[in-house]
Amino acid sequence: MTNLRKLTMAALGLSVAAACAAPAFAQGTGQDAFSTTAAQGVTGYGGTSPNTQTQTQQGGLATAPSLSGATNGTIGPQGTDATYVTGVNTAGTVRVNNLANLEALLNIIANGLEILGIAWGGPTMIMGFMHMAAGTQDAMKRVLFGAAGVTGGLATPGCINWLVASARDANLFS
Repeated sequence: MTNLRKLTMAALGLSVAAACAAPAFAQGTGQDAFSTTAAQGVTGYGGTSPNTQTQTQQGGLATAPSLSGATNGTIGPQGTDATYVTGVNTAGTVRVNNLANLEALLNIIANGLEILGIAWGGPTMIMGFMHMAAGTQDAMKRVLFGAAGVTGGLATPGCINWLVASARDANLFS
């Protein structure tokens, strides 16, 4: 065995031995971390203070309070801690983020226009180069139209995202 393994086994053995040898004083009598102070009246475990009584000393297990109304199934302050809004029934309503829905639709449209721009502009530009090699007059026009289609297709998603970000920053949809 290596020295590191021997050292690890020795440390593990010592920690197990220390855990078995040390007594547990959590439920002992006298002054410990779980008892009340003398200023509260009684010291020690099982006194008359409600903070130190067990569940059986308090009269058995208490039943959990039932939830009702708009607090049903929520995590947060309930009962006397809850803030009540009167005159408005807000149970079950969900706030819809219309800007997120509009942004998703515009992204779908922008991606479609990008695909169409590249799919139309690329072959148009290639055909323009082929016509230019053949010496046709309108060859340069096709190359320019193809380049414009590819450029417009690539620029569309960025422009739409810029417009949506500007609308969000200007609070147009709040």
